[in-house]
Amino acid sequence: MLLTEHLQTSEQIHKQISDILSQKFEVHPFSREVTLENLEIVLKNYLAMSQAFPYLQAGSQKELIFHSIDRDVDVSEHIETTTVVGNFLCWDETGGHSILLEHGMTGLPIILDTKQYFHSNLLKKDIRVIFGKDLKPSYSKVTQEYLHNLYEGLSSLNSVVRCAYMVAFETHAGQMINALWESISAVCHLKNDSLSYFKTHVGGTDPAEPYHIKMTAGMIEKIVSENQIPAFLKAFEKAYALNYSWCKDITQIR
Repeated sequence: MLLTEHLQTSEQIHKQISDILSQKFEVHPFSREVTLENLEIVLKNYLAMSQAFPYLQAGSQKELIFHSIDRDVDVSEHIETTTVVGNFLCWDETGGHSILLEHGMTGLPIILDTKQYFHSNLLKKDIRVIFGKDLKPSYSKVTQEYLHNLYEGLSSLNSVVRCAYMVAFETHAGQMINALWESISAVCHLKNDSLSYFKTHVGGTDPAEPYHIKMTAGMIEKIVSENQIPAFLKAFEKAYALNYSWCKDITQIR
């Protein structure tokens, strides 16, 4: 397919994704259903997701490479495309990207300070500010099920499905983090520049989340052909609903 055709396909998909979100997922559960009473439970489960995600994203590649190893076949460009995006997301979630931006290559040894730079550990610090105490991640039954389903999608041998799950996760993450921050600020009367995790993702002059969305969406231009658009959109909606429903479910845990 020519580059111009890929771009047209990508633009068409982005338009239809916007339609899906506005018609079926317009209001995020965290906007309406996070209260002072359930905030601790929500954040314990959210912390579990934040902690697990880079491991799931990295681990998903095992399924892909063993598929090639066991069949003695070359790794496809589509696998390389989702892998390089997934690797960056893992690198970013574990603090490497921000360290290199701030310190350059001379700062590379700083990555060993995981307590300081892992995004899940930034969230732990924010939780300490919010509650005045430490909370452990809660891998509740609903969160366990969600993470297993997420891994299944991220490790799919179908490149269109795998791409859809990655795009859906990052698209949803932007909505999710903004909604969660707005609810926390409303019930706790905090500013996001006082919270490291939220400042990294939605605060400051140049927050990271929009770049994540653009990068993962860019995979569409390399992976999804015009005749695969219906399959991609079906997988995207299923994957987005998985993330969205998990957020709703953890607000209902008692």
